[in-house]
Amino acid sequence: MTWKHVERYRQLWKGYFVLKGIMHPDDAIRAHSLGVDGIIVSNHGARQLDRAPSPLEVLPAMRDAVGDRMTVMLDSGVRRGLDALVAICMGARFVFQGRPTLYGVTAGGVAGAAKALAIFHREIDISMAQIGASRIADLGPHLLMWKGEEHLRYKPTLRETLS
Repeated sequence: MTWKHVERYRQLWKGYFVLKGIMHPDDAIRAHSLGVDGIIVSNHGARQLDRAPSPLEVLPAMRDAVGDRMTVMLDSGVRRGLDALVAICMGARFVFQGRPTLYGVTAGGVAGAAKALAIFHREIDISMAQIGASRIADLGPHLLMWKGEEHLRYKPTLRETLS
């Protein structure tokens, strides 16, 4: 898919329009300029490019680029409830998880998927209690063990700087 496709789809579809697989702030800004309502920061489980950065690594840069103008979501690498909480602390408004429920379905059908989601829910409850957050709205970068929010921002690699 190219940006011309995105532009055309936006013209054709007047409902909410979300792009998945955005991994660079410039692409997030471009998506916003074309009228996209939200982005899903995702490397598609690293299946396409296994050397791509983790979506969690680029999430703060995406939040800084467009987070006040469009919905920023995260997918990829979410294996337990705490992963979802960290993503929310770093700026995601929504967090998707697929593999845990996929594994649950494989092991036990619909009941297995329900069990996987119940485990996720319990992990979130326990983790929130441990960090002293009673509501999702209480989550933010201040709950992570960093010197400051600046340490959560994307820093270009030497290769990116030189190109």
